[in-house]
Amino acid sequence: MIITENIKGQRYQQLIELLASQCNRFAFVENRQLMADEELRLVIVDELIVDIGDRLIERKIQRKWETTWLGEGTAYVFYFILNDTTAQFLKDHSDSLFDWIHPNLPEDLMFYRDDQCLLAACSHEGFFRVDENLWNSFL
Repeated sequence: MIITENIKGQRYQQLIELLASQCNRFAFVENRQLMADEELRLVIVDELIVDIGDRLIERKIQRKWETTWLGEGTAYVFYFILNDTTAQFLKDHSDSLFDWIHPNLPEDLMFYRDDQCLLAACSHEGFFRVDENLWNSFL
């Protein structure tokens, strides 16, 4: 399902809690094309994730992810274990699904149960794709 509603406030908190109960990984994106100074931006991201850095699974350079395909250029996709600590990080750093957007935060949150993506946001385009069963549980 594609949803264009920005999930905010208490509903955002509840959505993160539901995702944390259903998923074991999450990811976000730093698009290299948006970085004026790549080295500085990566330092900023490292500072942002300092409290969850030990839950980082990997940082990959990709041209494609769940909601986006870059014709040119690449992005860093950061994959994390999703648990109580990282869910709290997501709730503490934003009050909205679409507030995960450059330059204030990384973009395009994605949540996975193993290799299946249950929710993928495209913040700058204002939509997210979500598994229908998960969405019905949320509603």
